[in-house]
Amino acid sequence: MMGEPKMVLPGDEVAVAEEYEPGEGTYERGGLIFAAMPGVLQLDVVNRIARVRAFNPPAELRAGDIAYGVIDDIRGMMATATVNAIHGRARQISGEAEGTIHISNVSEDYTEDIHDMFHLGDIIRAKVIQEEPSLQLTTAEPALGVVRALCSNCRGPMVRRDPRTLFCPRCERTEQRKLARDYGNLELDVPASDLGGGVVYERPRGRGEGREGGRRGGERGGRGHEGRRDRRGGRGRGDRRREHAPRRH
Repeated sequence: MMGEPKMVLPGDEVAVAEEYEPGEGTYERGGLIFAAMPGVLQLDVVNRIARVRAFNPPAELRAGDIAYGVIDDIRGMMATATVNAIHGRARQISGEAEGTIHISNVSEDYTEDIHDMFHLGDIIRAKVIQEEPSLQLTTAEPALGVVRALCSNCRGPMVRRDPRTLFCPRCERTEQRKLARDYGNLELDVPASDLGGGVVYERPRGRGEGREGGRRGGERGGRGHEGRRDRRGGRGRGDRRREHAPRRH
């Protein structure tokens, strides 16, 4: 049971320490509890805890959100990104958000090596496809992927040469990435729905699940090129986005 909420400012006395424990957004001094930030006072009369909730609480990631982050680890069939912003929201993300991208969720096309799609330090735009028990992301849509990259050789900014290739004007190096369609001219003012937000097309796969799905796809597809590609890349016919695609010859 909560007492009637009221607005408080930092330094306002909100409770007596003999009656309540200091909770979120409060602190105790001299036997009294004070507000540590502006917000709404909530007195939990059952658990005897005094809290101050922020007027604008931090944003929480939800499935379908379009998020921005930095690639900070690449190993095996997974890339890890630290997510630090949500498209269309000014509020900060609560806590540290580490999301993973499985190789099967990197691109709309077959991916042989995830290192050809991302490099450490790349800034990406991705979609949240799972929140719990771990944060899972995808860049397998045209609006998603790398939005800013530095040259692996000289660390200069890279410019787009074609849909998959970046060029460094400083040292004339070329590199491959999974690029967002607006790399170099970011669509920051469009609604998230224009970038694919709000709809989750694929379920996330765990480590090794893509390979198993690929084997099943290869068995159904026979010994042709499709079957070989499924076994190697983990993107078999079990991928729902390609379930009804015509077979290639």
